[in-house]
Amino acid sequence: MLTIYKWDVKLVLALAAFALNYGEFWLLAHIHDTNQLAKSMAILKQLPGIMEHSSSLKPRFDTLNDLVNVILEVTKCVIEFNDLPTQYIRQDVSAYNTVSNHIPVAAYWSIRSIVACAAQITSLTTLGYEYVLFLEIFKFVNSSLD
Repeated sequence: MLTIYKWDVKLVLALAAFALNYGEFWLLAHIHDTNQLAKSMAILKQLPGIMEHSSSLKPRFDTLNDLVNVILEVTKCVIEFNDLPTQYIRQDVSAYNTVSNHIPVAAYWSIRSIVACAAQITSLTTLGYEYVLFLEIFKFVNSSLD
Protein backbone atom coordinates (compact mmCIF):
# COMPACT_ATOMS: atom_id res chain seq x y z
CA MET A 1 0.00 0.00 0.00
CA LEU A 2 2.86 2.39 0.69
CA THR A 3 5.00 1.64 -2.35
CA ILE A 4 3.93 4.84 -4.12
CA TYR A 5 5.18 7.02 -1.26
CA LYS A 6 8.70 8.32 -0.72
CA TRP A 7 10.74 6.82 2.10
CA ASP A 8 10.41 9.84 4.36
CA VAL A 9 6.62 9.56 4.20
CA LYS A 10 6.76 5.83 4.96
CA LEU A 11 9.00 6.52 7.94
CA VAL A 12 6.74 9.25 9.33
CA LEU A 13 3.65 7.05 8.93
CA ALA A 14 5.33 4.18 10.78
CA LEU A 15 6.51 6.52 13.52
CA ALA A 16 3.04 8.05 13.91
CA ALA A 17 1.44 4.63 14.26
CA PHE A 18 4.08 3.59 16.79
CA ALA A 19 3.70 6.83 18.77
CA LEU A 20 0.18 5.84 19.83
CA ASN A 21 1.37 2.54 21.27
CA TYR A 22 4.54 3.96 22.83
CA GLY A 23 2.80 7.02 24.25
CA GLU A 24 0.08 5.01 25.91
CA PHE A 25 2.62 2.61 27.41
CA TRP A 26 4.81 5.36 28.88
CA LEU A 27 1.86 7.41 30.10
CA LEU A 28 0.39 4.46 31.94
CA ALA A 29 3.79 3.42 33.24
CA HIS A 30 4.50 6.85 34.69
CA ILE A 31 1.16 7.98 36.10
CA HIS A 32 -0.59 4.76 37.07
CA ASP A 33 0.22 5.45 40.73
CA THR A 34 -1.33 8.93 40.80
CA ASN A 35 -4.22 8.86 38.32
CA GLN A 36 -7.20 6.56 38.95
CA LEU A 37 -8.12 6.21 35.26
CA ALA A 38 -4.50 5.42 34.37
CA LYS A 39 -4.39 2.94 37.25
CA SER A 40 -7.49 1.15 35.94
CA MET A 41 -6.07 1.01 32.43
CA ALA A 42 -2.73 -0.21 33.75
CA ILE A 43 -4.49 -2.99 35.65
CA LEU A 44 -6.29 -4.04 32.46
CA LYS A 45 -2.97 -4.09 30.64
CA GLN A 46 -1.22 -5.83 33.57
CA LEU A 47 1.29 -3.01 33.99
CA PRO A 48 1.26 -2.46 37.78
CA GLY A 49 3.04 -5.73 38.43
CA ILE A 50 5.69 -4.87 35.90
CA MET A 51 6.09 -1.33 37.21
CA GLU A 52 6.39 -2.73 40.71
CA HIS A 53 9.51 -4.56 39.53
CA SER A 54 10.69 -1.81 37.23
CA SER A 55 14.17 -1.78 38.74
CA SER A 56 14.93 -5.18 37.22
CA LEU A 57 13.35 -4.08 33.92
CA LYS A 58 15.07 -0.68 33.90
CA PRO A 59 17.76 -1.72 31.40
CA ARG A 60 15.03 -2.80 28.96
CA PHE A 61 13.13 0.47 29.47
CA ASP A 62 16.29 2.52 29.01
CA THR A 63 17.33 0.65 25.88
CA LEU A 64 13.86 1.02 24.41
CA ASN A 65 13.86 4.73 25.18
CA ASP A 66 17.33 5.19 23.67
CA LEU A 67 16.32 3.42 20.48
CA VAL A 68 13.18 5.53 20.14
CA ASN A 69 15.27 8.69 20.54
CA VAL A 70 17.67 7.53 17.81
CA ILE A 71 14.73 6.74 15.51
CA LEU A 72 13.39 10.25 16.10
CA GLU A 73 16.78 11.77 15.25
CA VAL A 74 17.07 9.74 12.04
CA THR A 75 13.53 10.74 11.08
CA LYS A 76 14.32 14.42 11.66
CA CYS A 77 17.46 14.14 9.51
CA VAL A 78 15.58 12.42 6.68
CA ILE A 79 12.83 15.04 6.73
CA GLU A 80 15.30 17.94 6.87
CA PHE A 81 17.28 16.48 3.98
CA ASN A 82 14.17 16.07 1.84
CA ASP A 83 13.06 19.62 2.71
CA LEU A 84 16.25 21.19 1.39
CA PRO A 85 15.44 23.79 -1.30
CA THR A 86 16.12 22.14 -4.68
CA GLN A 87 17.15 25.36 -6.40
CA TYR A 88 20.34 25.38 -4.32
CA ILE A 89 21.26 21.77 -4.95
CA ARG A 90 22.94 20.66 -8.11
CA GLN A 91 21.99 17.11 -8.97
CA ASP A 92 25.53 16.24 -10.01
CA VAL A 93 26.96 16.82 -6.53
CA SER A 94 28.27 13.48 -5.34
CA ALA A 95 27.60 14.20 -1.65
CA TYR A 96 23.94 14.85 -2.39
CA ASN A 97 23.65 11.66 -4.42
CA THR A 98 25.40 9.64 -1.73
CA VAL A 99 23.01 10.87 0.96
CA SER A 100 20.03 10.36 -1.35
CA ASN A 101 21.04 6.74 -1.77
CA HIS A 102 21.29 6.25 2.01
CA ILE A 103 17.81 7.62 2.77
CA PRO A 104 15.96 4.38 1.85
CA VAL A 105 18.38 2.33 3.95
CA ALA A 106 18.05 4.64 6.96
CA ALA A 107 14.26 4.66 6.64
CA TYR A 108 14.12 0.88 6.26
CA TRP A 109 16.20 0.23 9.37
CA SER A 110 14.29 2.86 11.32
CA ILE A 111 11.01 1.17 10.40
CA ARG A 112 12.43 -2.20 11.41
CA SER A 113 13.53 -0.66 14.70
CA ILE A 114 10.03 0.73 15.22
CA VAL A 115 8.62 -2.76 14.73
CA ALA A 116 11.19 -4.14 17.20
CA CYS A 117 10.25 -1.47 19.77
CA ALA A 118 6.56 -2.26 19.34
CA ALA A 119 7.33 -5.94 19.87
CA GLN A 120 9.26 -5.11 23.06
CA ILE A 121 6.38 -3.02 24.41
CA THR A 122 3.98 -5.85 23.63
CA SER A 123 6.24 -8.36 25.34
CA LEU A 124 6.54 -6.12 28.40
CA THR A 125 2.79 -5.67 28.67
CA THR A 126 1.98 -9.32 28.04
CA LEU A 127 4.56 -10.56 30.52
CA GLY A 128 2.19 -9.43 33.22
CA TYR A 129 1.98 -11.36 36.40
CA GLU A 130 3.71 -14.43 35.03
CA TYR A 131 6.90 -12.38 34.74
CA VAL A 132 6.40 -10.93 38.22
CA LEU A 133 5.99 -14.47 39.57
CA PHE A 134 9.19 -15.47 37.76
CA LEU A 135 11.03 -12.52 39.33
CA GLU A 136 9.79 -13.44 42.80
CA ILE A 137 10.89 -17.07 42.35
CA PHE A 138 14.25 -15.90 41.02
CA LYS A 139 14.75 -13.59 44.03
CA PHE A 140 13.75 -16.38 46.42
CA VAL A 141 16.18 -18.84 44.84
CA ASN A 142 19.00 -16.29 44.92
CA SER A 143 18.32 -15.39 48.57
CA SER A 144 18.22 -19.12 49.46
CA LEU A 145 21.66 -19.61 47.94
CA ASP A 146 23.17 -16.78 49.99
